[in-house]
Amino acid sequence: MSAKTFVSGAIDAAGPETQRAIAQLAARRACEVAGLADLDWVASALTAVARQDPLPPPLDDSARMWQILANDPRVPRRTVATAVPPQRPAFRPPDTPGVVPAPQPQRAPRRDRVTGPLAARAHVAQAKPTGPAAYAVQITLGPPDPAARMSQPHMALPAVTGAAEADLLQAALDAVFAAVAAYGEDYPTLLEEVWSVCGGRT
Repeated sequence: MSAKTFVSGAIDAAGPETQRAIAQLAARRACEVAGLADLDWVASALTAVARQDPLPPPLDDSARMWQILANDPRVPRRTVATAVPPQRPAFRPPDTPGVVPAPQPQRAPRRDRVTGPLAARAHVAQAKPTGPAAYAVQITLGPPDPAARMSQPHMALPAVTGAAEADLLQAALDAVFAAVAAYGEDYPTLLEEVWSVCGGRT
């Protein structure tokens, strides 16, 4: 089971006050790591979250929020890698003398499987329309592209709006989810701090 699963279970088991503290922590840490915490309009939103007040402009309107983020020259132009959980080896049962392991079914090769450098990239397949309009399905094959980078400030701001949710469990989960994205590959640092606020609940 992943660290994210353990932490989400601990947040669910925590009481309302702990969930509120986690939401506030995640929002602040996301903004700090993205270099947003000292901007006046972000700082006022973090203060509102801490006081349990409604979010002030521009975070009270998502369209305005993204516009300010794009146009404020003080916003750092930072990117972060995708938060990819560590790879674990496949489970292998212990060897038992005299017991022959059952043969594993072999997966037939797929003719449509992409190999080579393009295996980790997204591909778009156009489906046949069933009505008056056509639609597209995007499928990602292979593991996340380690070279893909995301705007860290864009990943961080949803932690603040998430932390302002009225439902405290939802607020904590949304804020932590966005903060994990803002931390990117360094997300275990954040989850360790969240875990400590939870008191190590399982």
